[in-house]
Amino acid sequence: MIRSTMSITQLFSRLGARLANPMWSWGAVRLSDGIVFLRVWQDRELKIDGKWYTKLTDHTFFADDPDNLGWRERLKHVDLIRGGAACYLVMCECVDVNASPRAIKSFNEHEVFVGGALIERDGDWWIERVGRKPVRDVASTT
Repeated sequence: MIRSTMSITQLFSRLGARLANPMWSWGAVRLSDGIVFLRVWQDRELKIDGKWYTKLTDHTFFADDPDNLGWRERLKHVDLIRGGAACYLVMCECVDVNASPRAIKSFNEHEVFVGGALIERDGDWWIERVGRKPVRDVASTT
């Protein structure tokens, strides 16, 4: 993954989807059109029947911390997607896949993945990756 030249907060601002809180937000909704933008981890992917999916939730991990603000926000975002909202994924690479909490090592500031169908697997939500778009094509014009 390419080293990022901007912060994740700056990227979300460029996309027109301001993070509720730069410290704990995992995504945001662009108010002008309701599109959901989510931070996701590069290593949390799964291939099913030739299609790539990215993990959005981790119910087991948050079972002991259901009031975690980032977690609660993620569940709201998943509900919006389940209700038909379009979604783009900001792919992040973590410093250490075994760390808790994880820290972002780098992220793709040049393109986002297009989210497709949601599936539920073992109690968690996964979203199909159906393409990529340059950030410049998705960025807010306002």
